[in-house]
Amino acid sequence: MGGREVFRMAKHNIGKKNGMWKGGRSVASNGYVLIRVGMDHHLADVRGYAYEHRLVAEKKIGRKLKRGEQVHHINGDKTDNRPENLDVMRSAAHHGVAHRSGGKRLRMPGESNPVVGCKCGCGSLFRKYDESGRQRVYVPGHNRSPSPTQDKIKELLSGSGMYISDMEEHFSSKQALKVALSKMKRIGLVDNPAKGFWVTRSQDNGR
Repeated sequence: MGGREVFRMAKHNIGKKNGMWKGGRSVASNGYVLIRVGMDHHLADVRGYAYEHRLVAEKKIGRKLKRGEQVHHINGDKTDNRPENLDVMRSAAHHGVAHRSGGKRLRMPGESNPVVGCKCGCGSLFRKYDESGRQRVYVPGHNRSPSPTQDKIKELLSGSGMYISDMEEHFSSKQALKVALSKMKRIGLVDNPAKGFWVTRSQDNGR
């Protein structure tokens, strides 16, 4: 297809002749919304249109976008240009992080990687972000689903420890208690320094 034909087709696919025309508001082929602003606007293209998300972002932050700054749609919908759905990113690199995270927290370019403690309270330490830049809050295996049995065990052992024979009085299933203790020991939450006697790992370390 020749250049003149492309231009002629493009010319007949703008404004009211475009199926996506909404009275000065249309959706471009890349999925972003265009607004008719006039040739004199600093964000206008050669036809006098500007991206709506950039217009809204500038109004939100109260200034013109700087060179290199990009606007990110938080929910991924390019047509949702509500101010609360837009974030101004310092660069394409930061914008890329926002997109590949799928809404999850990833390490930003140049951000430090401090040592943090496991959220389960086991005392394990590790770097906040892994090698892929993904944020971590648990040691692998410590991010468990809510367990009433384990919660009860932690409550019973919060003092100075307890024999399993005494703990059994608080549970309807002895087998469930043994399974929970075994799992908690495996991930470092409890220990049994003497036969049948259980303590939390922090208590055991303090002995």
